[in-house]
Amino acid sequence: MDNKREMTLTTRQWALQSSKDSAPGTSVIEFPNGLPPAPSRKQKEKPSELEQQLKKAEAAQRRRMQVEKAARESEGEAIRKILGQESSREKREDKFKKRKGELAQGRAANVMMLPSNTVRLVMGPTGTVLKFSEDMGLPYI
Repeated sequence: MDNKREMTLTTRQWALQSSKDSAPGTSVIEFPNGLPPAPSRKQKEKPSELEQQLKKAEAAQRRRMQVEKAARESEGEAIRKILGQESSREKREDKFKKRKGELAQGRAANVMMLPSNTVRLVMGPTGTVLKFSEDMGLPYI
């Protein structure tokens, strides 16, 4: 029973109990005037007024540069539109549309060419279509 009670002790309780059980004169630290004050945590140094002003000025300059850069880019885009030149984004979009169209044409060609003895049932929004391959010899309706 005593062993079980020792197992339920917290670490702090166990340390207190073991210090009471130990013989006097062991390495126990005593503070006659009480505990010494805890070391103060070093507070985060606040930047001086001059440093704050410098940071604000740098941030304002970065913002101005970004605005100027955006204005130059939009001006260049406007000039390209006026001169009829395509921007790189428009070129990519046109290329994508062209590739998409080619793929759609290829699929359409594959749909028209059915392997021999094949029947295809297509259910779409306009209705259901039943397609037969050419070699079956059925008349076209």
